[in-house]
Amino acid sequence: MGVLAWLGLRRGDAYPNVDALLRELREALPEDEGFVLRYIAVVIVLLGKVAYADGRFSAEEETSLRALLSHVERMAPSGVEAVCKAMRRDLGGMTESELELCYRELRALCDGRERVEVMRLLARLAAADGALSEAELKELSEIASELGVPPGELEAVEREVERENGRAAS
Repeated sequence: MGVLAWLGLRRGDAYPNVDALLRELREALPEDEGFVLRYIAVVIVLLGKVAYADGRFSAEEETSLRALLSHVERMAPSGVEAVCKAMRRDLGGMTESELELCYRELRALCDGRERVEVMRLLARLAAADGALSEAELKELSEIASELGVPPGELEAVEREVERENGRAAS
């Protein structure tokens, strides 16, 4: 859904993938305000980009995503299932204009510290099925650049996630 439509000024179908995701989230979280749903949708889109960077959304990644979503306040199990269903559908089909909308929205909603936390979330999902692959690292780098997260901060997040992953494996 476009920024103008999100503000209630225009209706249209310029963002069909984001619109479909928002509809699913509205059903799953009917009590939440629009900006909360937009934030969740944007993070889900970025999670999808990272999850599919290596060409698949693995069972380990889905398990990790379910654990992450279980911490979202007021998200019922049906909401978690709706998000996972959307992820299994492959959110990699987002258009460039939809992705740019998501980046703009996240830059507007989050300060620098919060964007680093989003990158930490993305890296944890990417590492859920093992070490971060080159494709996942590339995707994380591109997203960080779009969000204005400095390379040094992204590298620190990646090292942290790799250390966590190493401890979990032992």
